[in-house]
Amino acid sequence: MMNFNGTVKAGGAYTVKGRDGSQKVMISFTSVDELGNTWPCQMWPDDPQHAELSQIIEGMRRQPVQFTVAGYTVRMRKFPDGSEKPQVNYVVTDVAFPGVTR
Repeated sequence: MMNFNGTVKAGGAYTVKGRDGSQKVMISFTSVDELGNTWPCQMWPDDPQHAELSQIIEGMRRQPVQFTVAGYTVRMRKFPDGSEKPQVNYVVTDVAFPGVTR
């Protein structure tokens, strides 16, 4: 596992269709590190922090963030210009917003 420190660029909680056909709420947010690299992050309902984070993630734009990368997924994604490229999504856990009081 890897720990990350950076800033939330944007995020939200979205209803998506699971592989088994069920509806699930996926938390998705993009973080930026000190070099300007973007990290597309996801959290799924099996994480104990999911319910809490889904309620606050939209309001965390431009806030400092720390998290642990628990895993990742890579898939081919088709972009609006017709190109197809691999895309990585980091599955995160232990998300914290240092200095933010709730």
